[in-house]
Amino acid sequence: MIRPVQDIPKEAVLGETLTTLDKLEPFQEGVVTGIDGEKTSRRRLLEAGFVIGSRVRFLMATPFRDPLVYSLRGTSIALRKNEARSVCIRL
Repeated sequence: MIRPVQDIPKEAVLGETLTTLDKLEPFQEGVVTGIDGEKTSRRRLLEAGFVIGSRVRFLMATPFRDPLVYSLRGTSIALRKNEARSVCIRL
């Protein structure tokens, strides 16, 4: 039986992996595909440069893995883990 296209996961259709920013390994890169969460936190992340299509790289984590440090548009930005979890990316 052939499954309809809407039942196939997006990553299978695109051949890419979709995840969130907090799941990146050190020096792994991704492209921002969207931001979830409350309006104020989404706005703060957008103003920081996490807009759709931006390339972001995970640089390092602090000893307790909170906050996490990312490279974005030529600068380093530290985000708490719950903030990073709201940024959707494509690997």
